[in-house]
Amino acid sequence: MRFIIVLFSIISLSSVKGQTTQLPNYSCSENNVSIQFTLSSSSHSAWSPTSNCSLQQCNTSLNGNNNCLSSSTPCFDYRTINNISYCAPGILCSILERCNNITQTCSSNNSVCVINSCCSPQAVCLPFFATQMCKTGWFPTGSMGDTRYGHTASVLSNGNVLVTGGVDNSGTLNSAELYDPSTRTWTTTGNMTNARYAHTASVLSNGKVLVTGRTDSNNTFNSTELYDPSTGTWTNTGSMTNARQLHTASVLSNGKVLVTGGKGIGNIILNSAELYDPSIGTWTTTGNMTNVRSDHTASVLSNGKVLVTGGDDYNNYLNSAELYDPLTSTWTTTSNMTNARVSHTASVLSNGLVLVTGGLGNSFIYNSAELY
Repeated sequence: MRFIIVLFSIISLSSVKGQTTQLPNYSCSENNVSIQFTLSSSSHSAWSPTSNCSLQQCNTSLNGNNNCLSSSTPCFDYRTINNISYCAPGILCSILERCNNITQTCSSNNSVCVINSCCSPQAVCLPFFATQMCKTGWFPTGSMGDTRYGHTASVLSNGNVLVTGGVDNSGTLNSAELYDPSTRTWTTTGNMTNARYAHTASVLSNGKVLVTGRTDSNNTFNSTELYDPSTGTWTNTGSMTNARQLHTASVLSNGKVLVTGGKGIGNIILNSAELYDPSIGTWTTTGNMTNVRSDHTASVLSNGKVLVTGGDDYNNYLNSAELYDPLTSTWTTTSNMTNARVSHTASVLSNGLVLVTGGLGNSFIYNSAELY
């Protein structure tokens, strides 16, 4: 059995050859390695106050298979000379092997040379078993209470995630549930008044969630309702002018919600748009889009305008795009996308550009992406 000692306030981890230093708090075993934890204010490979060094923390998986990672254990982003990232706890510099200064390699195949640690000036060898304590990438979390697709998910102001509606094997759902990231568990909350899928959910400036439109197996509706996170209950609010599914809903900078396009009664594809005013709970029509569209995207830009892209117009998938100006309630066309797309995504980046990815084309399913 190999013995490892992990110390943390921010964490440090030490490997002691041939002996075990007894430390308080708790211990565990992982992959034939005995690991013991205690508090320490010592500097280590990811933190050194004397050299003003502090590595960036990385997100990790805290799951049932990892007995040795606690919720208070920070993990840090170590980099090789080729900028390959490894996530591991802080490690006492005194027990780490030094890298070969010329080749930037380690003598052991069980370690990797990292060049950005706080053990400067020399690069050090990061043990691979330390990276096993800090799992990164995708990992499972708690399962929802209901199976569902065609649902919505909204991040609330308290950090929880509200999931609504969708379809399971029995039909359309009116159920809703909340995900708590701190516990990685789901709890049921109040049911919606109506069962819904292919609907929208928008977090308003007052923290409530507006759900619009719905369809069951036979019908499309114009009903809308509000979820109050403080009470976990739903109340009906004003109905839209048009029944819609596969539409978009965007919260504008003035707090109103812009709904565009979608399929109406009889699967008629719409070019209409309307605005919801949370202060009075009513809808008013606004300027129509240039094109009818369903299964399109709508993105609120940094200048307050709304970019609508792609979608279906009855006969074809669209590559066209247009802009809505809330100040004038009018639409203007803008440059076309390279590819026609439906069921794609559009994300506003921190630099203000819009990233469009994937979707269905007239003849292809795309893996391509483009920027606006």
